[in-house]
Amino acid sequence: MNNKLGLAFALFAGLAGGMLTRYIAPPPVFAQTQTPVTKEVRAQSFVLVDAAGRAAGTFSADAAGAGLSPYRIVLRDANGREIWSAGGSAIRPLAANSN
Repeated sequence: MNNKLGLAFALFAGLAGGMLTRYIAPPPVFAQTQTPVTKEVRAQSFVLVDAAGRAAGTFSADAAGAGLSPYRIVLRDANGREIWSAGGSAIRPLAANSN
């Protein structure tokens, strides 16, 4: 009999606790009710600067000429040398590879 009473009490306590949290807990917060954020940022280039305000690198889109894509994305260091690029033609003139 004691086992059945303990089980009934545990069940009742769980249900009562669940019902109380509905009225005691703060209301839920939904991200959809906040002000909308901008979905895109447009710029011709992004310049990364150090603590002194000097340019450390540039991320931009350059004209690629003939090929699959008319533009290519380029990352340049502070001296203007190309570090990384994507898009455009895979074959570049020898002068472009000598940097």
